Amino acid sequence: MKKFNLFIGITAIVIGFSSCTTVSDVVQNEIKDDQLYLESVYNIDLYDTSIDLNSFIESAKDISGKDISLSKDVIEALVKAADFEELALTYSDEKASSRLDYYGVKKIGDFDAKYVACALDAKLITSSDVSKLVKEDSIDGDVAATLLMNIAQVNGVSRNYIGNISDDDILNKVASAFNSYYIYSDNNLDVVGKELVKSKASTGYNLKKEGFNSNFISELTIKYGHSDEKHLKQLIALLNSEGIDAKLQIEPKVSIYQYLLEWGPIPEPSYSYFVEQYSEDLYLVNALEYDALFEFESEADLLDFNRIIEQYSKKNSENQKEGSDVKLISGAWWQPLYSTTVMYDEQAYQVIYDSVATEGGYSIHPFCLEENKDELSSIMQSYTDAPVVLNKMFVNNAFYRYLSGEGWE
Repeated sequence: MKKFNLFIGITAIVIGFSSCTTVSDVVQNEIKDDQLYLESVYNIDLYDTSIDLNSFIESAKDISGKDISLSKDVIEALVKAADFEELALTYSDEKASSRLDYYGVKKIGDFDAKYVACALDAKLITSSDVSKLVKEDSIDGDVAATLLMNIAQVNGVSRNYIGNISDDDILNKVASAFNSYYIYSDNNLDVVGKELVKSKASTGYNLKKEGFNSNFISELTIKYGHSDEKHLKQLIALLNSEGIDAKLQIEPKVSIYQYLLEWGPIPEPSYSYFVEQYSEDLYLVNALEYDALFEFESEADLLDFNRIIEQYSKKNSENQKEGSDVKLISGAWWQPLYSTTVMYDEQAYQVIYDSVATEGGYSIHPFCLEENKDELSSIMQSYTDAPVVLNKMFVNNAFYRYLSGEGWE
């Protein structure tokens, strides 16, 4: 019995060490991810071993958009940048001391105890990071990355996403997200878009809400447009089956385009689709669709996305022939739509432009070919006082053929 107990004890110790190593690896990966995000999105380089206190506070100001006085109290700056100063000032000396005892923080140097206690309670900093700050005039790069990302997250200016596609509950999160989507409208920008279609400057447009923006690292992100919830769920499982993980955000959008009467009788309206008559001979579809944003872990995974779609989620003349044994996931399109902001593969992607006008938290997005961008943006600008911005994007070949009228393959 004693030998058996000894075996259990040794096993527990080994498992304990293994768990610690795993946790440490996870933490280091999170720090590396924070450093990459801050560099890519905010141009803040934290790969060095330390950062000057003034540089840290300037970075906190840039991220939060708040006017933070330059002082030597980095934790006070952290609390102010995260919008918790009023709470911090409610801490009495006794409460601050009690909370520091609770976290096991014994020495705080010249830091104001109430700001330290508040930062700990708000989960802006950990007790171990407090101890690292006490003895230094500068901040360790890893700690600075964590604190600055905490500021970005609290202020809602970091990634906005529902989870990783490898999460055990990701499909439930997707289902819950779709339950909250509906067809919305913005009276001003919708008028602009409808006039574009009426004047034949564009065949259609998307209307989006800024509150759903992913804020992903653009260089590692693919934007994938579709309309079917079941399709997205199968695509997530497909990517998992190919050994690919990515962060996922769903940006709902309303797709508006011309309905041609030769398509047949106008369907009955539903929560996700209806047709309205805009003028005597112009009927417009209003369809609830989405952009799925995938931020991949590597450029290689992003590049592989095109192969996966071409193989498992694109109809073509060959796999749609009678007798074909090719199987595709549900909701596969002849002309799927996905794009990047960086040209990674000139064989798989082509240049188009997104002509964007933003107003009151909404944005309108008609796509066009490169040779039509100036004309489209000029016509758009004639309908709105909101600035029209041309965003270059790189779209998959199938959608490029659709946009250019080259037909289907």
